Amino acid sequence: MTAPRDPHERMLPNDIETYARYVEGVDPSRYFDSQLNEVREAARKRWPLLADVLYPGSADPARR
Repeated sequence: MTAPRDPHERMLPNDIETYARYVEGVDPSRYFDSQLNEVREAARKRWPLLADVLYPGSADPARR
């Protein structure tokens, strides 16, 4: 049995929160979203100067 489709489903922040909406008892705060980290690290590699300006405290110490 599938849940009804939500027209704003694409606006949800991540897969975990989407899953929690359809499965009773899932608490999204107890799960780690690795997709967010992967996207953040890919962006940091692609635009390192912008990442340093936007997030100065989270820069990789090995790069300095």
